[in-house]
Amino acid sequence: MADPSFRDYYQNAFASTRTQKVSRPIQAMDESLAKTAALGHPEYEFLQTGQTTEGKALVFFLDIRGFTKLCFVYDNELLVQIVQALTSASVSSIARFGGYVVEFTGDGVMAVFGNSGTQSEETCLAGLHCAAFLMKGVRDDVNPNLKDVGSDPIRVAVGMEFGDVLWTRIGALNKTQVKPISEVTFLAGKLSTKRYTDAWEAKVGENLAAWIPDEFKLRAKRYEYQLGERSYSHDLFLFKWKEFGEEYQKNSVLLRKRLLERKLSGGILPGGRAVAPDPAVRSSPRTLKDQPFF
Repeated sequence: MADPSFRDYYQNAFASTRTQKVSRPIQAMDESLAKTAALGHPEYEFLQTGQTTEGKALVFFLDIRGFTKLCFVYDNELLVQIVQALTSASVSSIARFGGYVVEFTGDGVMAVFGNSGTQSEETCLAGLHCAAFLMKGVRDDVNPNLKDVGSDPIRVAVGMEFGDVLWTRIGALNKTQVKPISEVTFLAGKLSTKRYTDAWEAKVGENLAAWIPDEFKLRAKRYEYQLGERSYSHDLFLFKWKEFGEEYQKNSVLLRKRLLERKLSGGILPGGRAVAPDPAVRSSPRTLKDQPFF
């Protein structure tokens, strides 16, 4: 039996979603949420507040655009169906490629790919394939469905980066969450926003770009910022997700092999971290790490 398509995920979720108005005591609602919440990464659920552990991850942000306008046009019941169907399809797609949903970001999803038993090239391939799968699914499957129910189309953009992260649990009391903290997370989140990435684009940082064959990426404007008297920058690239997805459909084995060959070519260190260019222009503000925050 063939793997489900994004259309299958979305249409099944849309058809099964029915709004039902209920009223529950606050205590019962909190208990229910506590039992069903499953965001984060299962490998790091053991962490207590304040504890950390190092890891590598591909951090993935999907930004959904166009919902604000729909909120003023359509009734809440239809909006619930649309949001739930798209969220469900996105979660199913991310899980299909071995990813973990870390949080829902209002108009999007944050996810991570990779764990301690996954090779870096496999992690990157999974994230790239998921991005292509999701974006094609929204464009080709979700928007025609929205048109059928009288709704305007939505748009999506993706930001991704790969590298070292520090997993930790943040929060207080029983309101906590496991999250990956690093410049990788910060950059991927920035790249998914309107300021940095247009709709229907996927933008990636230089670490992830090191894994992408040249014909599937385009150099973009650098991410640059000023901190005091020092300047910092990161090379950015547009990921050609349509071409990548088409090539994966034709020959996934060959594409997987090509990613592995990039590791063997000397451009990637054994641990999977991209070799950094001149630290004077690339590195993040590590010179401040030993200075007191307060």
